[in-house]
Amino acid sequence: MRGADRWALAARRPCGEIFVDVNPVLTLARKHPRWNRFPIRGMFALADSLIIGVKALSISGGISLEDVVESEADEPVVRESCDGKIKGERAAPVSTPQIAIALVIAFGLFFGLFVVLPAALAHQFDGVIDNTVVYNLIEGGIRITIFVLYLAAMSLIPDIRRVFMYHGAEHKAVHAYESGAPMTVESAAKFSRAHVRCGTAFVLIVFVVSILAFSLMGRPALALRVLERLVVIPFVAGFSYEIIKFAGKREDSRATKVLMAPGLLLQKLTTREPDEAQLEVAILALEAAIGSAPDVAVAVKV
Repeated sequence: MRGADRWALAARRPCGEIFVDVNPVLTLARKHPRWNRFPIRGMFALADSLIIGVKALSISGGISLEDVVESEADEPVVRESCDGKIKGERAAPVSTPQIAIALVIAFGLFFGLFVVLPAALAHQFDGVIDNTVVYNLIEGGIRITIFVLYLAAMSLIPDIRRVFMYHGAEHKAVHAYESGAPMTVESAAKFSRAHVRCGTAFVLIVFVVSILAFSLMGRPALALRVLERLVVIPFVAGFSYEIIKFAGKREDSRATKVLMAPGLLLQKLTTREPDEAQLEVAILALEAAIGSAPDVAVAVKV
């Protein structure tokens, strides 16, 4: 969970405790205020989110695998046991090179699957369809289809389904907070697991905006077309960020509901109904991010 000036992670340890870790948000835009301007601020906001995501995955992965690490390692590396006894050294934080490598790999997979592959498949229509707009509509349709099939396939993996349950818990907790409802499991459970500012909706908007952007670029040779998309995608993402930001401030308007309906519908694939234990974790993470929980790493007994 990310707040205005800090982000928090909560993860349930194998023994049942919930580990909460709070970190300051050190955004690129804060370091360089000139970057916090339309239309480029969205690109840097996205970069900040990706960096935080990599760090959070590293921490939560280490927490969830504590028992495995303890049993398989020659020397114990578990941070602290649930009985409070230190059993090894604290794991080293994710380094900048590790974050960079992870982001490069993630972007490479995204670009290959959702840019290069759709462009290559749409290339088969060269010489058949002359209208550039129609051609890009076909390419965009292929891209969205691949995305939906990818999400559907991922949802078949048990561990990913569990991640999607936590995703739903996150949305429910945020809904409860934004509506002023009590921050309890029972209260949060009543809310929708879809949210207008979800990353799933963001990716879908990126794909739709890219159809319009690519239509303005003509239809050069395939290799040049792919290169153009590589250059333009960050700007498309930045503009899509502005759309999400605008919609988030006007969630109750009819226009926003129509605009965001496809993204909300797609969240049926990327979220699942969470159980009470998952809602508990999500609420603790949110409370830590907004400042109603300690701003240090703690283990909360449940």
